[in-house]
Amino acid sequence: MTKHSQSSSDNSKVLKNKLMNGMNENSHVLVIEDDYDLLFMIKKLLEIKGFTVLTALTGKEGKRKFRKYSKQIRSVILDLSLPDQDGKKICQEFRKKLPRLSIIITTGSEDQAQKAELDQIGINAYLRKPFDLNELLKFISSSN
Repeated sequence: MTKHSQSSSDNSKVLKNKLMNGMNENSHVLVIEDDYDLLFMIKKLLEIKGFTVLTALTGKEGKRKFRKYSKQIRSVILDLSLPDQDGKKICQEFRKKLPRLSIIITTGSEDQAQKAELDQIGINAYLRKPFDLNELLKFISSSN
């Protein structure tokens, strides 16, 4: 076997593995969460599963990273209760810019009226804290 075909074979295995996991090089996930411990756990879980994870502790930082990496981002995990900005408004801005973006909302509240408003914006999931990280992973994997 030539060196070239070994490299091609290795590349095929990597591509096959990524496709089987529903990922590609553009499977970036942006996580905007002001709880550092939760942000860290989500980031580690997604990285273990092969995703590239961008993180932000504030809405301002999240919007900056969204603008910078919008072509690579496929999913956003967005906390509604950020210290500096309204998560619902951020959700609306992101949806307007990228209509097909997968948006997963996390919140400590169980406000059904709020959930209905977010559903109208077109969110993909609404997870009440504390949530099961496997459930989050299921939504992320199905949207990438």
